[in-house]
Amino acid sequence: MSLPAWAWNCLLVVFSLAAGLAACEAALRLADTRYEQAAEPPVRAYHWPNTRPHPDAGTEHEVLYNRFGNRQHRDFSERDLRDGMNVAFFGDSFTEGLEVPAQYTFVEVLDHLLNAQEGGAAPAPRTPVHVHNFGVNGTGPGSQYLRYRGFPHKARLRHVFYVHGSNDFSDLRHTGLYALNAAGGLVRRMRRTPVWVRLLSGFRLTYLALDVWQRVTGADHAVDTREAVPDGDAVFEALLTRWRDEAEANGSAFHVVLLPEPGTTAQFHRRVRSGSFDVLDLGGCFEDEIAGYVWKDWHFRADTHWNEAGHMVAAHCLYRFLESRWGRVRAPDEALAQARHGYYRAFADDAGWSGHRFVPGAPWALPSPEPPDPGAAARIRAKHLALRTEGEGQRRRIAREVRQGEPLARAEGREGAEGTEGAEGTEGGEGGEGGEAGEAGKAGWAVYASLRHRMVVYVKSPCGKGGDDPAGRLFLHALRPAEGELGEVWKELPLEGAAALWREGRECVVARSVGSLTPLYKLRVGEWRGRPGGAVLWEAEFPFDSGEREAAATAAYRREYEALAERPPRARPLGNWSAHVLHQSMGFLKDPCDAGDLRGGFFLRMYPADPILSGHSRNLHPWFVVVRIDGKCLLWAPLPPWAVATVSASQREGEAVLWEATFHLNVERHRRAWAAVRSKAPLARDAFDIYRRGAELVYVREPCEEVDAAARFFLHVFSGAARTGLGFDFKQRGVLTDGRCVALAPLPEQDIDRIRTGQFTDGDGELWSVEL
Repeated sequence: MSLPAWAWNCLLVVFSLAAGLAACEAALRLADTRYEQAAEPPVRAYHWPNTRPHPDAGTEHEVLYNRFGNRQHRDFSERDLRDGMNVAFFGDSFTEGLEVPAQYTFVEVLDHLLNAQEGGAAPAPRTPVHVHNFGVNGTGPGSQYLRYRGFPHKARLRHVFYVHGSNDFSDLRHTGLYALNAAGGLVRRMRRTPVWVRLLSGFRLTYLALDVWQRVTGADHAVDTREAVPDGDAVFEALLTRWRDEAEANGSAFHVVLLPEPGTTAQFHRRVRSGSFDVLDLGGCFEDEIAGYVWKDWHFRADTHWNEAGHMVAAHCLYRFLESRWGRVRAPDEALAQARHGYYRAFADDAGWSGHRFVPGAPWALPSPEPPDPGAAARIRAKHLALRTEGEGQRRRIAREVRQGEPLARAEGREGAEGTEGAEGTEGGEGGEGGEAGEAGKAGWAVYASLRHRMVVYVKSPCGKGGDDPAGRLFLHALRPAEGELGEVWKELPLEGAAALWREGRECVVARSVGSLTPLYKLRVGEWRGRPGGAVLWEAEFPFDSGEREAAATAAYRREYEALAERPPRARPLGNWSAHVLHQSMGFLKDPCDAGDLRGGFFLRMYPADPILSGHSRNLHPWFVVVRIDGKCLLWAPLPPWAVATVSASQREGEAVLWEATFHLNVERHRRAWAAVRSKAPLARDAFDIYRRGAELVYVREPCEEVDAAARFFLHVFSGAARTGLGFDFKQRGVLTDGRCVALAPLPEQDIDRIRTGQFTDGDGELWSVEL
């Protein structure tokens, strides 16, 4: 039976439409790649290294995780959980403490104090206490509760602490993991994406249509996340209540710790009205324990998290809290100070630790009048750095294997002697196959390298004793591009934190992995005569990676340059560089370019679009690539996994700034904000007109030039007696476009009585201010 003519016509129309859409999709994929990253997973995987910079000191420290996925440099066995007193902390970035070396987090310091002080009825004097760090950066209470529920040994936790910060309410709303049902009970929300949405999300035509619709209608699809979860306060209290009830059913005591942040205590008690939780207010404890307490003194200068001293005081407050809950005899302050002295000195005297050192002074740390235990420091390091020690053991095995060959470079040890440079030898220099070394000197460094293990090993014999750091003056520079077609661009690789240092008899050994850098064409090693960056005592160069890797990288960088050059520039800083963005990468280009254009260091900093991620800005200079190809220069860097709002870049030679530029990847967001408020009356007028749009303030000045926005902005939010402060530069949160300055500043998640904002300079104070 044949189909009717109208049916054939319908099928013909369907097939024609499908063929036409397929042709358009194919043409869009070939002709324009602007929607590539929206419709498809990123083609370039981006991973942060397993080291973190110290916000103030700039040194690198390792970040390791144990078998429970906790950021602690030690592990726990089944026997530990069974026979010990287990105390667990759940929280966000303040708990995980990525900004400081692991041994300085409050969890580790508290563990030492609880085990060092004996007495009382519970726990028994010889019962070991194990403090667990379940903190995860960037999470909220919903995710932390799920982590508790998923922990298979939660019934063995004697104490469960939830560490609460002021942003936990907004985190709960952002994730939307929980809500209240009609009966007021807590339910977990399962977000299911419809099949048709997942299907359409794979086509670039979908994003082209959305882009055209938004441009035509001017629609703003931004969602106010504060309304994502209705009755947020009730959800938060219901979540804590369920968590407490479940912990108590498992035999655990449940506690809430309030971080020492402005307004956190008042905010918590205003929103949690039951008063049935066991709460420790760290803010009040800090004020009680510290004479003349000033919040900023116990937090980083360059970061809002607490520094090593803040972690130390938090551990002290938590010790006093548990001491009272356990009925222990109150330990004298002197005893705790002596215990802290032994703990911190164990890491300060460790010549194998080349990261940031912290040694508190009186009255927080006091030496014991008793003769020191010679093995105490070693036992402390062995316990709290166990995982790092295991990693060092592996590095030592690799270092012994690498040292089976001849060294690639050897330096004389006498002051002022010039080191000799190893011969060129074979490519890669596997285990010292790169050629013969120079003449041996007294107490000099010998340098080995392994292509297979991608490791550089320094060995010095004999090596001085004591607590000095013999690696403090060593340097390692990587030459990513090869000589010839690509210019020489050296990049310093830090040895602090990323290198392992140990002593073997009369020898000192320093091992530095270079596995994260590929390709490496040549390495330059050496030692400074005095302070780092001063005169060079000796140096040597040798090849590392093969010519095939060099050729592949050259071709990849050339393709990257050509792809970026096709895009219109986002900014044109001084020095005739131009800034471009393409998908998940960005670059600064210069044509023509010679070696003189590459003098000095390049610095790149990115700021996130989401204010919740404001602590995630990254100084990316360790990861970008600078190359010179065909007389052109490319500074290239992959974009991080979070949405970038603003990029600040500069090139400096010593103290001189050769050029700098700031541009914004979310210019359209600022334009939409201005379009949304331009028809409204401002809340206040001064140098800038101030508007409110949802959960943020909009600052507008028109006409506007760079000098009008040069001064720093401040935003003070008052809620009762509490005050929340925010300071920002225009380049962080503002856009200068179409002769108009527009800046967006987030408002905190709390009831607001009044707002005071304006601009100020360090020398002249306030330039202007208004109160809303």
